[in-house]
This record gives sequence, C-alpha cells and structure tokens, in this order.
Amino acid sequence: MASSHSDTLDLLRDRIARMGSEPARSVAQRLSTGVAEIDARLGGGLETGTVHEFFGAGSDRQVSAKPSRFVAAVLARTTGAVIWIGEEHLDLCVAGVEQAGLNPGRLICVTATQASFVELCEAVLREPGVAAVVADSRAAPDLNATRRLQLAAHERGATGFLLYRSTFLGSGASRCLSATRWKIAPSTTFSLRDNTAAGPYKAEERWSIEMLSHHHGGVAGWVIDPARYETHPFSVAPQHASHNDRRETTRRSWWRSALRA
Repeated sequence: MASSHSDTLDLLRDRIARMGSEPARSVAQRLSTGVAEIDARLGGGLETGTVHEFFGAGSDRQVSAKPSRFVAAVLARTTGAVIWIGEEHLDLCVAGVEQAGLNPGRLICVTATQASFVELCEAVLREPGVAAVVADSRAAPDLNATRRLQLAAHERGATGFLLYRSTFLGSGASRCLSATRWKIAPSTTFSLRDNTAAGPYKAEERWSIEMLSHHHGGVAGWVIDPARYETHPFSVAPQHASHNDRRETTRRSWWRSALRA
C-alpha cells in the first residue's frame, strides 16, 4: 500500500509541476461560495485550511451532482491544483465542472481503493501546490479519519471537501470534526424565465442549501437560484433566506478539544 501511495504521489507531483500551478495561497482565509448571504453568514466564506462536508438528498442522493457543482464553483475562485479523489471509481462530469467555472486544466482526478482512500486523501492534502482536495466518498468516514484529514488540512493550508453519495445523518446532528456540514438538494420551488427556443417561459429548479453544522455555532438554510451561475454568482431566491440562527456551544467546544487531542 505504501508503495502504491508513493507511486501515486510521484505522479501527482509531476502533474502539478507540469501544470505550472501556483502554490495555494495561505493568505486567503475564506473562500467565497458565490452566494452573498451565505458568505455573510460564514463571516466571508468557507474557511481555508480545514475540511467541509457536503451531501445531496432526494433525487441527488447518489449522483451528488448539485454538491459537486457547488464545490466546483467555490474552487473556481481559488488558485493551485485541485485533486478530485474518488473511492473505488469516479463519476465526475468534466463538462459540468467547466460550466461551474473551474478550469479542467487545474483538475487532477484520482481513484483509490476503499482501504487506501482516507490515507491517500490525507497525504495529498499535505502536498505543496495543492489548493484543495475533493474526497468523493461512498459514505462518511469515521471520526478518526475525519480528524486525520482535518489535521492534514491545517498543516498545509489546503482545504478539504468531503462529498458523500449517501444520506448518513440521523435525526440529530452527529459529532464530526468538519468545519461545516452541508446538504444540497432540489427545492420544491421553481422560477420562471424567458425561453425563446421553447416558448415564452420555462420552469427552472431552485436548490435548497442547508448548513447543518458549523464549528463556530449555528445552523441556517437558503433557497438559491443557480441559473446562469457560470458567469454570475448564485442568488438567493426572494423571501427564502433562513432565520434559523441557534447556537451550538456544546458542539463547538467539543470540536476544538477533539482537534487538539
């Protein structure tokens, strides 16, 4: 296994060098989500040098298209190489990634076995020149694995995005070491837009974005309109910004003490 990882890392280093990738910029403390209201709620965007969890729901539970598209749009605003690692196999639409604004020339796709998946993600997070690692997993890693990924992200300043292709949460918020946890799913509301090709109007799906946990406390939810987001930021649908701002003092304290352990 060690030899396999060494070979993979050597290939990644060679690819990153040939890409002429700029080193990941540690000076940027936040990554914009493209949604002004969400960025404001997060204090400027997603924290860098940490790990964030995403999963889909409903029709998007297994394909994870909306979380993948959202993460790709966030990473389009970064510099450095983006390593997208799939567990066992990788089902990623490059055209969708490009449409989200992420240059495919910055993207390196890798697959790993279930047994070596977390170890490889941890190693790649520590590689120079890597802006972010997207860990496209079949299910959520355990707390020990999440802790290892968090420590690796903190060490180098790269940002980890954990994508899950299954719904794993129970009725309550579980203990996890990620900085934030998100559920992105189709919304029950639609918008109408001009459509000259198919008639005067067409219905377009909106997305429901829920921040289920945040290590600084609080949860929230939004309904966004992702139309034309290739060239414009996401926009929050009118009258759908969340008013849920409860604190999670117990979870915040646990997160900090566990990470230092």
